[in-house]
Amino acid sequence: MSSTFLKILSRYTYALIFAMMLKILIVDFSAAKMDVIAYVDLNGNYAIKYDEVSVSNEVENEEKEDLNGFKKPYFSKNEGLNEIVSKYIDENKCSYLDYNVYGIDNSKLNLFLDCGNPVNTVYNHKTNKEVSFDTLIKDKDAFYESSKRLLALKYPKFVVEDIDYDKAQYDIRSNELIGYYNSKEYGKATVKINYNEIKDMMTYEQNYDDAYDNETFQLDKNKKTIAFTFDDGPSDYDLKIIDALVDSHATATFFLVGNRMRSFPKSIEKMISTKMEVGNHTYDHKSLAGLSNEKIKEQITKTNDIFYEMTKQNIKLLRPSYGAVNSRVQVQVGMPIILWDIDTLDWKSRNAEKVYNEIMKHKSDGSIVLMHSLYASTLEAVKKALPALYKEGYQVVSVGELAKLKGVSLDPGKTILNIK
Repeated sequence: MSSTFLKILSRYTYALIFAMMLKILIVDFSAAKMDVIAYVDLNGNYAIKYDEVSVSNEVENEEKEDLNGFKKPYFSKNEGLNEIVSKYIDENKCSYLDYNVYGIDNSKLNLFLDCGNPVNTVYNHKTNKEVSFDTLIKDKDAFYESSKRLLALKYPKFVVEDIDYDKAQYDIRSNELIGYYNSKEYGKATVKINYNEIKDMMTYEQNYDDAYDNETFQLDKNKKTIAFTFDDGPSDYDLKIIDALVDSHATATFFLVGNRMRSFPKSIEKMISTKMEVGNHTYDHKSLAGLSNEKIKEQITKTNDIFYEMTKQNIKLLRPSYGAVNSRVQVQVGMPIILWDIDTLDWKSRNAEKVYNEIMKHKSDGSIVLMHSLYASTLEAVKKALPALYKEGYQVVSVGELAKLKGVSLDPGKTILNIK
């Protein structure tokens, strides 16, 4: 009896010991990922290793304490690096941490830390001294020009020009840099810089990846969006208005008068090449509501035909002169009818500040703004409104793009004031 009891006890004891050992292994494995190698030389010798350890997260939020913790790098043979990590976490009151340790060569590494305020440190782990990032650049002017060029593919010109590049931070990766920037007026910006774009500009060895795409500006259906429209052109101001739009990664709809088109071929050519949207604004600016059915169709068809002759493209939208529309016009035109919900009265005031104020006062997500491309004051108002709207979280688009972002169909004969 006692022998059987001892056997049972022995089995339970072994099982308990095994379970405790397994728990310890699991806890240790989840707490630290040991011996991460940041750099290996050509002979296979490592230059720097670090461990990944847990940090107790005791930062309080509005509801409760988050005690899940997060990971940080720990350098068992370099207290200087550990001090940099600990200081960053303390000063920024981190509740999470994204980091990357990249061995640049057998003496230097780049330590990138980010919990909302990205910072990189180039560190010589043999001399235990920080090194300026600029020492990694052969041609500083060429490097910053390349950075600006790549940023301009993704951000408006006014953002790129507002950045303090001396305060940029960089996450060094095997085939690219990721630059983190702050502009004084427009907040944070970031861009991936593939080494192919800065070939021969850096002092350290780089890996070149031929299959890559640069980041570009993308419309976001979740952002506030407003459509700019310009009537009564083409005109002498179209080219400069388009330049301002393109520099801001914005588009617009230009509602053109048919009998003016052949006088401004460069304007129309630029609208097409920059992917602006062109709409019909009748042939000679007559009020369609007072015309016969035949004359209504003539106003539309003549304008469409001239545009097709010049561009081999079809016009898909109509803005009737003076916004005059009735049920008969809706039936005859065979196109969506685009009106507006923000009238800048630019034709009346000829004052850039007043036009700008009308836009900013009445702006809302899904609004359509009415302007005219005939006035220098309108051009100046547009140049001022684009950065102001960007700063308030708006993207500026054409009517067609607005409808697409909002998932709204623009049907023939349908009258549109805005697209919410």
